[in-house]
Amino acid sequence: MKKVLALLFALCMIFALSATAFADVDLSDASVTIICPYGAGGGTDLCMRILGQAAEKVIGGTYTVENHTGGSGTTGLYDVLAANHDGYTLGTASVDLITLSLLGIADDLTLDTFAPICIINGEPAAIIVPADSQFETIEDFIAYGKENPGTIKLANAGAGNIWHLAAIGVELKTGASFNHIPYSDGTSASLPAVLAGDVDAVICSPAEADAYIQSGDLKLLVVFNPERMEKYPDVPTLHEIDVDLDIAALRGLCVPADAPEDVVTAMQEAFDKVINSDECKALVEEANLTYMPLNAEGTAELLAGMRANYEDIISTYLESAA
Repeated sequence: MKKVLALLFALCMIFALSATAFADVDLSDASVTIICPYGAGGGTDLCMRILGQAAEKVIGGTYTVENHTGGSGTTGLYDVLAANHDGYTLGTASVDLITLSLLGIADDLTLDTFAPICIINGEPAAIIVPADSQFETIEDFIAYGKENPGTIKLANAGAGNIWHLAAIGVELKTGASFNHIPYSDGTSASLPAVLAGDVDAVICSPAEADAYIQSGDLKLLVVFNPERMEKYPDVPTLHEIDVDLDIAALRGLCVPADAPEDVVTAMQEAFDKVINSDECKALVEEANLTYMPLNAEGTAELLAGMRANYEDIISTYLESAA
């Protein structure tokens, strides 16, 4: 009996020590860096700053957002990997972790390279033109792209970025052809380009361009959403013109996969509380973004499930470009 009790005591101590190891990671006074791979003012940058601000309120500590732009998002992700893998330098979790390797831009930036922490936002793609554009409807836009291939200058947030792939998807589904103009600093650079008349249109999320849509400087032609958006009830979806294509950007956090397990677990558990807090929800909605909280497990499942769709789009694109 004494041996059994001793064994049970030993097992209890092991579990207690294991639990304590994770509990000992105190994030209340941690100094955390979030590296955003796109420029200040874009949707991704805004989400990173919301997460940092909400984290400071909910769990404490200091969260600093740095913009490391370039390379269609690769610069920021590589800088996360180049930093100390202590779990306190975080990167951006997005579909870039699927697409960059499939496109051959960065074979070593994959879903396996990083551990997911959370998602906070999901935004559909949209094609947006100046208010005085010759294109009144998405039908006009696509018809012109068919009749005059490669002449519409369509800005995106960088080669291989999700908005670039969304435009490629339209080409593959409709037969239209565009002149893709990449802005590696992200939508914060592509939006000024369309406002200045340097390009004919931009593809990004409606939320990123909302201030200019509301001011009347830009107009939405279409959203890549299953249904019309509540905020833009007069804007059609691609499905309404018989184009079966839905594409949305996801924005959240990740950490190098080889960071200490206790820190990764602490970050995942802490940000589960952050993204489901009233503070975070309010900040997202105040920014006119779509609130879509997913914990680490949900993030991993969603990204893994999206891979097949992007494999099809990118495979077709690479074959057509060969």
